[in-house]
Amino acid sequence: MAAELEPLADDPKRALIASAAIDVFSARGFSRTSMAHIAEQAGMSRPALYQYFQNKGDIFACAFAALVEQAADRALAALEETGTIAEQLDGFLQNFDGAFWERTAASPYGEELLSATSEYAPKAVGIEMKRIRRGLEKYLRRVGARHRSAADRMRLKGWIDIVEFAPRGFKLDRPAVPAYRLRLTALAKSIASDIEASSS
Repeated sequence: MAAELEPLADDPKRALIASAAIDVFSARGFSRTSMAHIAEQAGMSRPALYQYFQNKGDIFACAFAALVEQAADRALAALEETGTIAEQLDGFLQNFDGAFWERTAASPYGEELLSATSEYAPKAVGIEMKRIRRGLEKYLRRVGARHRSAADRMRLKGWIDIVEFAPRGFKLDRPAVPAYRLRLTALAKSIASDIEASSS
């Protein structure tokens, strides 16, 4: 079980270790990575790591939480960019799902790292997914779900669910990154079309 995560901004040394760990986990996978590998990449001694983290699971959780938080920040910022609804939703999806799929596909240990995420970082992922859903709901209310009827609320929930869950299905056949990103763009256009139709 991972220790309670502290914000990386509060401790530059923890941030350095987490950044180094991301590179090592991507290159070696979770099971083949040791504290010694992370220490070497971070430019410090193995015993020094234990001043900041209990074990490699804690480091993994911290590093992955930082990745998810950064991706969520970029995705939510894309919803505020100038552009059409389709362009904003596409920016959101590309910065979150597209970026993660690209990172996963670039590592020969992508599947193993995703499994480790379920074990070591579920809380961090859950927190960020709640933030993503809140930000997406706020955005969709602004651009398309202006009424308060039961049908409008159901439509809004449907859009959020599709944006959150459809990208997972797009990965089932393990597409190349460009193909996956095209699927995300098609999804953004489809939802934008529905939003525009419901608002007219």
